[in-house]
Amino acid sequence: MIKAEVNVTGRITRNAMIRTDKSGKPYVAFAMAISLPDAKNTTNEVAIFVSIPNGQQTDLATYTENTRVAISGTLDVRKKDDNLVLYLTANLLTTEGVTDLDTITGELSFIGHLRNDKVYEEKSDKNGNPFLVFSAYSSEKVGDDFVSTWVNFRRFPEKDAGIETIKPDWMLPKAHVSIKGDFQLESYGGKIRISSRIKNMSQWEKKVPNPQ
Repeated sequence: MIKAEVNVTGRITRNAMIRTDKSGKPYVAFAMAISLPDAKNTTNEVAIFVSIPNGQQTDLATYTENTRVAISGTLDVRKKDDNLVLYLTANLLTTEGVTDLDTITGELSFIGHLRNDKVYEEKSDKNGNPFLVFSAYSSEKVGDDFVSTWVNFRRFPEKDAGIETIKPDWMLPKAHVSIKGDFQLESYGGKIRISSRIKNMSQWEKKVPNPQ
């Protein structure tokens, strides 16, 4: 599972329309885009598909192509082929006073697995402070196959604490983890990827319902 509570500022690329969900309830949908800088000093335009629960017909005149919009909501990350697909369920929206700068920030919730080998790497920042870098993946079933989405993580110890304090005994190959951290969307080589600085991390265990 990969979800994030985010704030996004960008440009609408497809006029809003009314659609219905599986329960037959109407909602407003449109596409927007944000431009992310690339390490090669280029930009990559990233599409985000937005839905507004309980949206009204009157909303269609507001959310039109090329309008700047700022949105707060829940971002759901899916995998299609080799690309990430982003779906945003909006809680708050505005088209008034929106800046020209595209941004996306937020808080990430992740449940998945560590790598099968070389679980983590120890590094130091420019001030000599140690930290861990590692990747973890979350899998979902698409059709008859399972596809995995990778996230790059950084974990720092508390101030003046040693790096051993952030290497629990269970941090082993294929360990099942639950992670909370900041949400960062990056462009690299024409593709987008997710990274995060960890705030909380624990071994994930499936909760068994209490028998009645």
